[in-house]
Amino acid sequence: ITKCFSFSEPPLVILSMDGFARDYLDRYTLQSLSFIATCGATAERVYPPFPSKTFPSHYTMVTGLYPESHGIVDNNIYDPQVSDKVEDMKNTAREGFFKGDPIWNIYKRHGGRTACLFWPGCNYNISGLRPDISLPYNKELPFRYRFDMILKWLLLPKSSRPGLITSYLDQPDTAGHYQEDVRNQLAQLDDDLRYLIQRLDVEDLLPCINLVLVSDHGMQRLNNTQYFSKILSDPNVITASGAVGRVYKYKSSKDRFLCSDATVDELMEPFACEKGNRWKVFSRSNMPTRKHYQKTARVGDVIVQGERGVSFYSYPSQDIHLTADHGYDFINPTMQTVFFAMGPSIKKGVVVPAFQNIEYLNLFLGLLGLPENVPNNGTLGLLDGILIYPPNQSSRLRLTLPPLSECFNSGFPVASSCRFCSAEMLGLISARLKCAVPKQMPFQILSKSTHCFQNYCEKTLISDRERNAPIGITETLTRGVSDSKEPCYFVNSKYGSLCSNHTDREGLTSRSLSADADSVLSNIETIRLLWKSNFVTDVLDPLNEYTKSLAHRMGRVISITGIAFDHDYDGVADDKRSSSPSHLYRILVACSGPWSDDETSCLQPSDLVVLSFIFPHMDGDINCLTKEDLLLEYTARLLDVELISGLRLMFPSISREQYLRLETHINTKLW
Repeated sequence: ITKCFSFSEPPLVILSMDGFARDYLDRYTLQSLSFIATCGATAERVYPPFPSKTFPSHYTMVTGLYPESHGIVDNNIYDPQVSDKVEDMKNTAREGFFKGDPIWNIYKRHGGRTACLFWPGCNYNISGLRPDISLPYNKELPFRYRFDMILKWLLLPKSSRPGLITSYLDQPDTAGHYQEDVRNQLAQLDDDLRYLIQRLDVEDLLPCINLVLVSDHGMQRLNNTQYFSKILSDPNVITASGAVGRVYKYKSSKDRFLCSDATVDELMEPFACEKGNRWKVFSRSNMPTRKHYQKTARVGDVIVQGERGVSFYSYPSQDIHLTADHGYDFINPTMQTVFFAMGPSIKKGVVVPAFQNIEYLNLFLGLLGLPENVPNNGTLGLLDGILIYPPNQSSRLRLTLPPLSECFNSGFPVASSCRFCSAEMLGLISARLKCAVPKQMPFQILSKSTHCFQNYCEKTLISDRERNAPIGITETLTRGVSDSKEPCYFVNSKYGSLCSNHTDREGLTSRSLSADADSVLSNIETIRLLWKSNFVTDVLDPLNEYTKSLAHRMGRVISITGIAFDHDYDGVADDKRSSSPSHLYRILVACSGPWSDDETSCLQPSDLVVLSFIFPHMDGDINCLTKEDLLLEYTARLLDVELISGLRLMFPSISREQYLRLETHINTKLW
């Protein structure tokens, strides 16, 4: 007989182990974690947000929001609307830094009681609430004392017992920062966790509670320290330290603002063309979308992302001589971390594929039996495979979008010359445009009614219905197939298209959205756009070369290329579209095994793979990266492309679970 009868719902205990790198599991054995993995669930690995720092990552886990949305963009933050100096989140008394809605507040609004044991952020009055029990941070409190407190809370009478407990442990992070004996610290942590499990077992609570163990980031040995004071000479900038350094043009000084006279481009110049050896430099406008580090001015005017092992301080006097740190890009293996869970709501022996920690909030809502109507950046259902009784899928399907319908047309396709077309070539092209429906693809493109498609048989254009202006193209590239090299720029009179007359001019180059320059149908005039010339040289040409190389290597690749409009940097398509695009995207769809006989799907649905990119329309690559490094830097999730384009891809041949995995998959390397 257990004490479970006194629980109407299993309490949720979330325990964070700061700085538990995923690669520790490959080097050390922790019996406590092996026990939880056997009796419950674990993950192949977990990606932190960007930057992979303690306060941003912990607050992401409890809000489901990227740092750009919840406001905690680093362990130190500058926001002149909140404070006139860079504030350390460990010590700040200002609640205005914290935005979003953490899980303890959501649970309280639904009548639950909460307890917090040192979780970052829970001592602040966020959205009008704070945990019922919350203690001031005491790093010296032994872990076993903390676990005894958790047991004490779980054994309280029902009326005063918390149903949600969030707890934070500073190890193995503290040992990792100074490269102390991580092995011994992990052994001690293992002993303490086994103590917790044994205490729960003795009190008959082990079958009654859901226990979730998480971490915020990994750890990287340092080998290079940079000081902004030795790189920048402008006195009217503020700099923030870390693996990701930040530079702000504006600073407040006794109720007035000072502003650097330098432009953002000028502030970036001292960091330019480092080739990724020590750092990469970005502005908000050219930051890769996958990092979701653009939306708020708190991220800085210039963001200097250290490469692994490089850290930044404003001045030498601030250097605390760490030997290891974190904060780097989450695709670096050393930054990735762990997840373990067990309890009456959690399946046994489950290993889920890698995911990013924005997904935790929806899992916590499910474990607490709370409504899922909390806006966040996670994807509903992605972690359902962990739960014995997942929420009803039909109650939470995203707003259904209709498939693209054909644009208004005259019904008769004829190629009409814009430039350089012979009568013979126009006749050949017109013959290739005569089909009733476009070539079948392994996916459907869904969108609002403002979009439609134009049928070019071998290719399909995605068009803005209101402007009758193509904004994307879908095409299949295959090994060794090429057309006549005779140039012929044309439009299809079926759709009333007009020649655009996008000719090269100073600093701008006309280039097609098509990835297949060897096809005569890539010369559709309406998909030729003006791009910054350096963008064509540094981005578009390498992207097309890479796409063609994949078609040669894999035999068949489907490419979807389009333009997007996100001038406010929030990662979502703008409601009001400007005349010039802010981004170019490309989605590559392929099979890792053979295609079906009709070439409309993979022979094995599990072989379907997707690789996506989002590039800001920037004036070349300021970092002078190799082509491969540049392409990897600007990879994106399929979901990121869907959000910024306003389109959605559906793959009828795969399960909903596989689709969610495909949509949220983070590529850590190129194909």
